[in-house]
Amino acid sequence: MAFLDLYNSQRLTSDHHTIEFRVKQGLRLGIYLHDRYRGGGNFTVSNSESLNFIKRLKLAEQISLAVSVTPIQDIDRGNYRVVAEELGINLLPLPGWRNLAESLTSIPFSLSRILKTARNLLAKSDILWLRLPSGVAFFFWWLAKKQNKPVIMHVSGNVLIAARSQKYKGLRRLTARLASFTLHLLTRWMSRYGITLVTGGELEKLFSTPLRPVYQIDDILLSENEMLAPKQTNRRAKDLLFVGRFDHGKGIELLIQAIEDLRVDFPVIRLRMAGDGPLLEPMQRFVAERNLEKNVRILGFVPATGPLERLYKEADIFVLPSDKGEGFPRVILEAWGSGLPVLATRLGGIPYRIHHDKNGLLVTPGNREKMVNALRRLIQDGNLRYRLAKGGYETIRSLTFEHQARRIRELLNRYYPHLGIHP
Repeated sequence: MAFLDLYNSQRLTSDHHTIEFRVKQGLRLGIYLHDRYRGGGNFTVSNSESLNFIKRLKLAEQISLAVSVTPIQDIDRGNYRVVAEELGINLLPLPGWRNLAESLTSIPFSLSRILKTARNLLAKSDILWLRLPSGVAFFFWWLAKKQNKPVIMHVSGNVLIAARSQKYKGLRRLTARLASFTLHLLTRWMSRYGITLVTGGELEKLFSTPLRPVYQIDDILLSENEMLAPKQTNRRAKDLLFVGRFDHGKGIELLIQAIEDLRVDFPVIRLRMAGDGPLLEPMQRFVAERNLEKNVRILGFVPATGPLERLYKEADIFVLPSDKGEGFPRVILEAWGSGLPVLATRLGGIPYRIHHDKNGLLVTPGNREKMVNALRRLIQDGNLRYRLAKGGYETIRSLTFEHQARRIRELLNRYYPHLGIHP
């Protein structure tokens, strides 16, 4: 995408409406992301969809980004598709941290650099967008509050649940839980100033108060005219799809075990898994040890534009088997927008939007038997797949990028009318 294309007025059309967003001339947007960038010649974003979503809102003419830069030898294996410098974004690197506990314990030693970067970002910004939870983001928020600058805070996950991950053991687990509780309280305090956006109904319930409401958004790039209507078929389903990070809490091992059970009755069943993370190689070995290579294909990182879209189009069923905290995963929206039925777990913000047997199926997290039985139903029953996919399609129609963008611009116009950002 060319740099100039990011800032021209953008017209979004569908069968139902036309929306035109115009960038506010001269307005400058500062972004802090807690996601890590890979160092080594270029700085590369690991959460490309969130950054693209913010850019596409066209809130400002100039964008600056502060983010943690990690040495290439310390980053998780994988390729990331969006290079910030190539998109014309002014990059302000912060120290690199491997995890939540390390970032919080390292703050005292990196404080001077954090404050310097925060001052630099605010000097280049008229409005600040912070992605939370993050202890480092507090210093950006604190300086913005002192300068009475508008702030948008996007809380994307429940840090209280995230700290219960199996990767933390012994003293590290205690440290992680203490850090997560502290960070949760800090995030609640920060939400008292500025606009707070949250991902999913669970987070809205957790953070909203009568005096300080928070607002649900889904940072999805899907436009209504890009949606694919569900197709009805009576054949048995055979192609399943998982998209997500290969990490603890995603239920990946259980899903592979479910395929191992199902291939007895459905030998042609195929699960394709797209994503990267620390469990990528362990899961590849797990598949090989069970001789499941014909039924389970682990693809690694798949670029969102093109290859990932094709995976959605070729799938019959989308599965998200998470067993630890989630906000509301973007991939569910992408699956609905691709006309797929969704099977997920009753976890985090998921049950606030997926209504069992109406626009998806919900199963108990970590329960292999229930996962197998639900998948069996979907594989055998074409009418059920169509009905659930149609319910998801109707749900996503009110959650497309156009709706999210209008909502955010309305909030900015209500809270900060002097910015001149109109819906």
